[in-house]
Amino acid sequence: MDTAPTSANPSPTPPPPDSANPSTHEARRLPLGSLLFCGLLIVVGCGFLVIAVRRMTASSDNGSSAVQQVNIAEEAKKYVRESKPAPLSESLEKILDEAKRVHFDSDANPLVGKPAPDFSTKDVEGQPWSLKDRLKKGPVVIVFYLGYWCNHCVSQLFDVNEDIERFRELGAEVVAISPDAAGTTLLRYKEYGPFKFSVLPDVNRHIAQSYGVYVPAKGDEPEDMMHGTFVIDQSGIVRWVRTGTAPFGHNPTLIFELSKIKGVAK
Repeated sequence: MDTAPTSANPSPTPPPPDSANPSTHEARRLPLGSLLFCGLLIVVGCGFLVIAVRRMTASSDNGSSAVQQVNIAEEAKKYVRESKPAPLSESLEKILDEAKRVHFDSDANPLVGKPAPDFSTKDVEGQPWSLKDRLKKGPVVIVFYLGYWCNHCVSQLFDVNEDIERFRELGAEVVAISPDAAGTTLLRYKEYGPFKFSVLPDVNRHIAQSYGVYVPAKGDEPEDMMHGTFVIDQSGIVRWVRTGTAPFGHNPTLIFELSKIKGVAK
């Protein structure tokens, strides 16, 4: 009877799975302590990342707040205080005596001794303002400034504002003019309060040009705008002028010139 041949190279028996060997399975399992330690490191790392991001955000916000919190009015007053320790509080007689000792003469401006260019417009609050009508009441001091966008530019207005009663004592009116639109000035009023005198918008700079403190651009030459202060007597004649790149900052001189117009000083 024939029998099936026996294989000369029988296949080896496969090794039992690892699961059949408890010692091998335990050797490949991570210890619980190591897992907890890794988790703790991840949590701590995330915590430091959150803190770093918050600090960067806070630093950025503080920088933005510093820019937004610049108070133009306070900075302008500080600028005034650099040359003027306090508002004028002495008697008119003492102010005039001081003005004789420290006095700024008028520029050799072509308008000095001539009729002031007349103009009529509306102030920033929409009220009519006419130079001719105001001169019927007394002399006028016109202050041209570059705008309510920097402490230096607007400093003269704060300077005059704190001494405005001295000007009124001599029957004079002060008016300030700039290229700012009425809305721009009114926004500043809401932030810092209004001035005690009229402010006129001269967006097209027509008034400034008529007084020679604005020169339009021509060819390769850019436009040029200057500060200017004009003292005009009640007959409409320009009596004293100062123009330049900086605002005029000596009220005793202006009061002295007004006193001469009123016959109080000589």
